[in-house]
Amino acid sequence: MLVLKQFAILFTLGSWGIVLLIPSLISVIQKQLATLPTEIAAEVPPLWIVLLLQAIQIAVLLAIAVLIGIFCTPVVGLRSHLIEYWVLHPSNPISWINDVKWGLGIGTAATVITLSIRLLLEPVLPEALRATNQPQPSIMDAIAGIFYGGITEEILTRWGLMSLLVWLGWKLCKQGLGLPSHAVYQSEIVLAAVVFGLLHLPLISSLTPITGWVIVYAILLNGIVGIACGWLFWQYSLEAAMIAHASFHVYVFALNALLTKFI
Repeated sequence: MLVLKQFAILFTLGSWGIVLLIPSLISVIQKQLATLPTEIAAEVPPLWIVLLLQAIQIAVLLAIAVLIGIFCTPVVGLRSHLIEYWVLHPSNPISWINDVKWGLGIGTAATVITLSIRLLLEPVLPEALRATNQPQPSIMDAIAGIFYGGITEEILTRWGLMSLLVWLGWKLCKQGLGLPSHAVYQSEIVLAAVVFGLLHLPLISSLTPITGWVIVYAILLNGIVGIACGWLFWQYSLEAAMIAHASFHVYVFALNALLTKFI
């Protein structure tokens, strides 16, 4: 019963992100279809079926990640305040102050570092990718970033992938005795962040051919956010990582809106 409650809470939260991602996927899929030869494009199912299949694929991965995290996180000392509050009912009250404070602070720092690196790499990036970095704020993209990036991706990448990697590292290096060492946490935080960056390459490939600089771009920009969120998950909670990731998208949207207004 406890497993079902945990699964229901996290899967429901992650599903909202999937639903809100769909409108942003429409233009991406349409661009991909436009690049296909006419005879192949004619055989592609209607757009709504493609979107449905995409949503189902993400939902399956989400379900797997939730279950992995439910098994791994308590064993290796990682936590979710929502799960503790709604399912485990701890005797001591849960304080959200540090989660909010550190989540917003780390989210701000990650935004500054990420945007700085993006500016430095811009001269070596393909024109199509540079065009996506121009300030063109979209409310739907911002909403998708906040909910899909801030919630769904954190459940997939931190709750599922990172907790699994920490558990595997703990088993390999510590034979399951005590909690993982700091080195295990730190190495798996970086590894999960690199994987998080590489997982963005399929989307980027719909915009431009993949080159060495494009790979570096994807790993660095997404990896910095991933490392920041991974550290927060380790030190505080899954919700602190969600706050940082969501705030990153808020800051980027706000900055692009300002640049659009004054440039």
